[in-house]
Amino acid sequence: MEENIHKYLNRSNFAHAMIDKYYAQTPNHIISDIGAGYGHMQQKIESIGRNWQPFDYYKKMDFSIIWDLNNAAPSNIDKAGMVIFLEVLEHLGNPLLGIQNIANHMEKEGVLILTTPNPQSSKNRLNLLLKGTLYAFQEKHLKEHHVFTTWEHVVRYFLESAGFEILEYAVVDTAYQNRKLTSIKDALKFYMEKFIEFKNDKAKGMSYGIVAKKK
Repeated sequence: MEENIHKYLNRSNFAHAMIDKYYAQTPNHIISDIGAGYGHMQQKIESIGRNWQPFDYYKKMDFSIIWDLNNAAPSNIDKAGMVIFLEVLEHLGNPLLGIQNIANHMEKEGVLILTTPNPQSSKNRLNLLLKGTLYAFQEKHLKEHHVFTTWEHVVRYFLESAGFEILEYAVVDTAYQNRKLTSIKDALKFYMEKFIEFKNDKAKGMSYGIVAKKK
């Protein structure tokens, strides 16, 4: 795994950079976009000559393929050489099973690109200190089905248990660092976040990214 931690403004920047870095190494031309939403990754994937295969839990586009990750992938689709899995893991009630089903959907040497909320971010840690709950995993976030707190060490364990090798880690979603300070309270929180981030580079970014290869 690379030692230097790269930082990306948002999940799209990270995913685009990782696609460019790894797509030539993948075992086939199929890129499965799990949690495809409204198809934001389609143009990028097709621009490099790859076949975009979109999945979702429910249809936001007519051509999305329904896949509940509690179950194996549909039998009438192609195995993937690469999987894009952005901000979905935290919504899974059984994340290890979901990751195992994704692994079974991938060809050997296939590459998984994922992002997920970062529980050890400065905003999460400060909110835990002040209010007793992580900023991105409060009770109100159950409406968004944030049901799995995606601690990095647990996610790594799940990936490795499902037969993946971790290739790299990245800080993702750093736009909050450039926000305008509107009050003394806001400024105090901002500088406390900065101190936490100074002590720990992985406290930067509201999300983090992992790239993993199926063994």
